[in-house]
Amino acid sequence: MENGRKKFKFEILLSRYFTNFHRIVLTNLLFAVPSAVFFAAFWFLSNALFKGAVAAVILLAIIPLFPFYAGVVMVCRNIARGDTDVKVVSEFFFAIKDNFRHFLVHGLVVYVITTLSVLAISLYVSMLSSGWFFYALLFFCIIVVVFLAYTVFYLPLMSVTYDLPLRYIYKNSFLMSFGEFKNNFFATLALAVVFAICFTVTMFAHTQTALIIMLAVMWAVLIPATCTFMIVFFIYDGMINIIRDKDELSRELTESIDKQMAERQKELNPVQEQEDFSDIDISALKDTDDYIFHNGRMVKQSTLLRMIKEREQSSEGDKDE
Repeated sequence: MENGRKKFKFEILLSRYFTNFHRIVLTNLLFAVPSAVFFAAFWFLSNALFKGAVAAVILLAIIPLFPFYAGVVMVCRNIARGDTDVKVVSEFFFAIKDNFRHFLVHGLVVYVITTLSVLAISLYVSMLSSGWFFYALLFFCIIVVVFLAYTVFYLPLMSVTYDLPLRYIYKNSFLMSFGEFKNNFFATLALAVVFAICFTVTMFAHTQTALIIMLAVMWAVLIPATCTFMIVFFIYDGMINIIRDKDELSRELTESIDKQMAERQKELNPVQEQEDFSDIDISALKDTDDYIFHNGRMVKQSTLLRMIKEREQSSEGDKDE
């Protein structure tokens, strides 16, 4: 007998992840190539300019790298929502081509947020010994960074899913960082599990060289696509529902406004909408209060005559104009 119980969300997550594990790995490998190129280029640039590795310069690689991240988001989105026939290579490069300019902007924004967040948190941590006030500032700074991170969760996903101007993408992403807090929190927990597993694995590295190799392999094979999958899995449905509700609300408001305008126009121009008198013999009408059946209702003959005269006068006025 087939078990008809409803699956828990984490069961669906694990099922979709491991069923498509080979696609996750392939997506990650496609992203690892430009990652290696750009981070190596900016590492050499940092050494050439400052005679040493400077994090702010190396992190500049995020900007040109981010358009390639569009491919990761596209593939992971399709896997996370349950698509069964995900063509990794074609979808990966289609997403890059279709979202290149938007993701360059996102890359710049993510670079600025990352750099300023690291600087601010480092500054407040170094000043904690100066007094309790800096603990409050550090706490406030961490809260701001968390909600900025939640905003960044939605920027790539919304860009590959909807054809929207950048201002709407940023506005909606920022609002969802608050409005979808539960889903964002679960996505954060999933990321924490991923990083906890990676940290546990690195504990088996007994030398610095082994640690570097291990981290490089995990980045090349698993980390970006796995983290993206976890985020998208938890936030996709909520984002879709909110956008759909907003579209339906906008459509209902538009229809309501159009209806009100039509009624208002009818009030201002009562003879503009032509009455159909084809169901009566106009020549037999008399200017009396006797009723006659017209268009499903009983109407005085005198009223019908007045309506006919008003229509004729309106028609003559339109011709004169």
